[in-house]
Amino acid sequence: MVIRPNVVIITCHDLGRHLGCYGVSTVQTPSIDRMAEDGVLFSNYFTVSPVCSPSRGTMLTGRYPQSNGLMGLTHAPWSWALNEGERHLSHLMSEAGYRTMLFGIQHETSNADSLGFQEMYAQRQGAGLPRSCQEVAGEVVGFLRINKEADRPFYAQIGFFETHRPFNFAGVEPDDSHGVYIPPYILDNEESRAQFAQLQGDVRSVDAAVQSIQEALRETGQERDTLFVFTADHGIEFPRAKWYCYDPGIEIALIMRWPGGGLEGGKRCESLLSNIDFLPTLLDLIDVSAPRNLDGTSFKALIPGQEADDTSAAPQKAVFSIFEGGLTMVHPTVSRAVRTEHYKLIRHFWPARKHEVPVNIANPELKQKMPVVQLFDLDKDPNEFCNVADDPAYAGILSELSGQLWAWLERVDDPILKGPTPTPYYQEAIADYIKK
Repeated sequence: MVIRPNVVIITCHDLGRHLGCYGVSTVQTPSIDRMAEDGVLFSNYFTVSPVCSPSRGTMLTGRYPQSNGLMGLTHAPWSWALNEGERHLSHLMSEAGYRTMLFGIQHETSNADSLGFQEMYAQRQGAGLPRSCQEVAGEVVGFLRINKEADRPFYAQIGFFETHRPFNFAGVEPDDSHGVYIPPYILDNEESRAQFAQLQGDVRSVDAAVQSIQEALRETGQERDTLFVFTADHGIEFPRAKWYCYDPGIEIALIMRWPGGGLEGGKRCESLLSNIDFLPTLLDLIDVSAPRNLDGTSFKALIPGQEADDTSAAPQKAVFSIFEGGLTMVHPTVSRAVRTEHYKLIRHFWPARKHEVPVNIANPELKQKMPVVQLFDLDKDPNEFCNVADDPAYAGILSELSGQLWAWLERVDDPILKGPTPTPYYQEAIADYIKK
C-alpha cells in the first residue's frame, strides 16, 4: 500500500517573486526564506497568464486557458468559467483518497461548490469581503491540531487574498524598516516608495501567516509527511507587471518542501518551467495517476535529488503566456507570448498604448501605440525596454519565435486565430439573436 503525504498549497494573489529568497532584500520574509533554505526553490518558474483566474485554472487543471475555457476573470462582469467536465485538482485528490479542503479564497470559479472540495473554511465574510491571511491561517492551524491523529492524508488548498490591492487590507501597516525596493521599470519617487512600502507590509503579513502554519505542522508532528507548496498566481499589481506578458507579470515564486520525500536541503531548480506543468508534477511526486488530457507534463525528473520514471524529461525550450484583457478596466490588451531562456516575443491583437518607462505611477501615462510585435533580448535587456523586432540582426530570432508561438496557438486551438475572442458577455448579449 502506497503511503501518500499530506499536501498543503498556499497561493498568494499578485505576489510574483517579491520575496527575500528571490533577491528582494528590503522585504521581510524570514519564514518563507527558511522554507527555501530547507526545501527546493524554483528560480525560473513562470505563469501562463498575468491575471488571476487563467493562471490558477491552468495550475489546478494542468490545461491551458484555451483548453479549459478559463481565459479571463471569473467574477462579474467578465464571468469566464471552466468548461463543463473540467477536472480540478480537488477532484483528482478526492478520487485518490484524500480529504480535500479549501481555506480562504479561490479564483477558478464563481461557484466554489463546483470544485468538489469536501470541506470549505474561512470563506468570505459579510459584504463579500475576503478573510485576511491571518484569519485563514488561524483556521488552518485549528484543523492541523485536530487532525494530528488522523490516518487519512489531506489536501489543503489555501488561498490568501494578500497581496492584492488595497495593500493596507485588514489594517496592515507599511514596512520600510529595511528600506524600499523599487523595480527598474518603475520610477523611483515619493509615490512609488509609499506604495512599495505598503506592499512590503502586506508581504510581511503573509510571511507571518505562513510561519503559523509551518509551526503548527511541526508541533503536531505532521511536517515530515507533508508536501508544502508556496506559490503565487502572477506578478505584483503595478504597471508592466500584472496584466502584462512582460517578465514582471509572469514570473512567479514556487517553493516546495517535503522532508519525507526528498524535497529538502536548500536545493535550487534553475530549469525554465511553467505552471502548466504544476499539476502533473504534483501528481507524479505523490504517485497519483494523471489524466490523459493534460497539456502539461511532469518536471519531477528536473528537481534536484528526485528520481522519475521518465528519465528522458528535459528542460523546456520555451514557455507560453496569454492575456485576454480586451477592454478589461484600464488594460485594453489581448496578447500572446513565448519566452525562452534568452528571448521574449509578444504579439498583441487589440489596439493599445504602451507605458513610458520607467513608469511614473503617480501619472502612469500611456502614450505611444503598442507595437503589434515586441521582441526582447533578455540577456542584453532584462527589463524589456528595447523592442528589437524591426532590427535586421534579430530577423532569425523573430522568425524562430514567431513560428513557435503560431504553432502553440494552433495546437491549443486558440480562438484568437479566428478573430477577436467572443467573451461570455458577448455570448450573453447575442443569445437572443442566436435563438432568432
